[in-house]
Amino acid sequence: MNVAGEARPTVVKMLLESLTDIVLLASSLPIPVLNYSEAEKTYFLVTSGLAGSLIVYFVRGAEPPKGRYIHVDKISGRHSFGNELSLEPNHVSVLILRVKEHGLGPL
Repeated sequence: MNVAGEARPTVVKMLLESLTDIVLLASSLPIPVLNYSEAEKTYFLVTSGLAGSLIVYFVRGAEPPKGRYIHVDKISGRHSFGNELSLEPNHVSVLILRVKEHGLGPL
């Protein structure tokens, strides 16, 4: 909620080329999580930038998630969907959050 007189953070939106790009980015974060908006058919990730700005990475028109997680093989860079955490030693499981609403404007 924005209080009167409080500055809103700057939002920088970055359209990535493919689902693979945003999945690899999400898998490299300390908390690997990715958002999916069914209404916009868009995967997105919000990170913090300089001076309190927000950076929103997104990919439009990618296939909807086929599970609760995206498993990323850190050696090959390939990914697959699943409903459980991967126990493979080279995998990172990225949680997919299905977002009904957000306040980021159109992506």
